[in-house]
Amino acid sequence: MKNHPYRYLFYAGIVNGVGDRFSQVAVLTLLLQLTGSGMAVGAALGLRVLPYLLLSPFAGRLADRWSKKRLLILTDLCRLPFALSFLFVRSEADVWILFVGMVVLASGEAFYQPVRKSMIAQIVEKKDILEVNGREQALLGIVLIGGSITGGIVSYLFGGSLAFLLNAASFLGAALFLLPLKDKRKVSVTKASAPKFRWKGGIGFAVAFLLIGAAMDGVFNLMITVYGERLFNLGELGVGLLYGSLGAGMMISFHVTRRLKGEHLLTYAFLLLFMEGAGQSAASQMTSFPLLAAAFFFVSFIGGAAGAVVDSYIMKSTPAGEEGRVFGRIESWTNVQIGLVMFISGVLIDHFHERLVGFSGGLIGMIGAVVLYLLFQYKKKSAGEAGNGKGISEITG
Repeated sequence: MKNHPYRYLFYAGIVNGVGDRFSQVAVLTLLLQLTGSGMAVGAALGLRVLPYLLLSPFAGRLADRWSKKRLLILTDLCRLPFALSFLFVRSEADVWILFVGMVVLASGEAFYQPVRKSMIAQIVEKKDILEVNGREQALLGIVLIGGSITGGIVSYLFGGSLAFLLNAASFLGAALFLLPLKDKRKVSVTKASAPKFRWKGGIGFAVAFLLIGAAMDGVFNLMITVYGERLFNLGELGVGLLYGSLGAGMMISFHVTRRLKGEHLLTYAFLLLFMEGAGQSAASQMTSFPLLAAAFFFVSFIGGAAGAVVDSYIMKSTPAGEEGRVFGRIESWTNVQIGLVMFISGVLIDHFHERLVGFSGGLIGMIGAVVLYLLFQYKKKSAGEAGNGKGISEITG
């Protein structure tokens, strides 16, 4: 993929993602210092999810009609002044600036992601989509390691102001990386000739997979801080090391996805979902921090491969010209699901043991994977017995 136009999206994603992680670490730390309230931090994280409900579907529809490249660049440039606004926070009276800035930056991310995914589906040939989505998981790993851990170090040594400046610079840098990218559709598709997209068959199973994964990850995302700080008493160091383990696993997962065969993507996905759930449940029972970090590596290694497989299936199955609408809705549904489950998990932790809550998150994935696989096999068998070739093609994994 050395000379492929996707490389511009990849580099922009790294710069953008690392800068955003820098800022997030600094903002949450500053918010806690000014208010002393864990509830304020929870509210800030919750507000980051809300924009996905409305903006992601809207961005998806725009992406199918306007220049995706221009939308991405415009989104980066519009976020730049709000990234700098955090520099003006000096006291608790200025906390509103933090909340406004976080909501706007989260809104930009909610708008950016479906446009970015639809552009990948547009510029990458179907035969290369699985490899590219594997690289997308590696990108997330680089962002976790380079952003979360390094961002914490930068904020600790030099203060949040430098992190805010670097975040603003990252938006400008990402926009510059996208300038050489050609925003040109691979094929010309008219409304009359384009196949109508339907949310059923294999796509329905893929979306169900993502929603189950989002529920499982909602529990897991909350448990990262609980494991590192409360169970092992390692504070920010423990949380940072766990994020580092997740990042390393995602980076390595690329080597799995590139070896998978495309004709059985959903079957692979269900198996990987079960393994990821088992890893999360196992992690909840670890009594040694090194073993916990190893379990986190396994979870992200498997989860990264699963995410790449399902994204590839959806991209291959979505008609040209409808990528934005499809990924807009998916980003909205899955991110809202994560936010709701994080809130519910936070309530449960106040009433049940942390290890039980963590174990239940993995259980969601394992049970969901088994149910989806059995339903998937039943649908394939029913379609085959009916002799409906079209029906078979719609659910082939």
